[in-house]
Amino acid sequence: MARPLSEQKHDAILDAAARLVAAQGIGASTAQIARAAKVAEGTVFTYFPTKDALLNALFVRLETRLSMALGTHFPAEADAHGLLLHAWNALIDWGSTYPVDRMALRQLKVSERISEQTRSECAGLFGSMLQRLESSLADHIDGERLPFYLGRVLVNLLETTLEAMAAEPERRQTLQQAGFDLFWKGIQR
Repeated sequence: MARPLSEQKHDAILDAAARLVAAQGIGASTAQIARAAKVAEGTVFTYFPTKDALLNALFVRLETRLSMALGTHFPAEADAHGLLLHAWNALIDWGSTYPVDRMALRQLKVSERISEQTRSECAGLFGSMLQRLESSLADHIDGERLPFYLGRVLVNLLETTLEAMAAEPERRQTLQQAGFDLFWKGIQR
């Protein structure tokens, strides 16, 4: 009879993969991941049949954590400004609290090794929140530009703000608000 899989080993492998993907990108080897998780390389493949399966599982884990951060106290009835401010603050808090997750997710989002099925599954995690945010922003952003503003401009401004906050932690609140104000004013018609 096969020994049951250990949740601790599963989590240790995903934790190690996150750290290495954040530092090295998806080129981090399964041998490196196994060493960092303190398991044999074969053990990685006991839990994840391929490296792609491991990377996809990591993507799901990180997207789930991010959606939970955004969903906490989500103000569904707020106006566009309130919804966007909530999303901004939640993303800043998540990104500054979990920098490894943020950097690993950034690497995985641009990877061709993440399947369309996984991406679609994870998009569903944000479904109603994203739909509510997009519909509330319709009066502020041209619909054709909305994916660019949210998917590129907002994300890059978040990264820039998080870097500035890391460099000047004593100015965290000021920088966080300045980043939001820049985006909000930039989308006004």
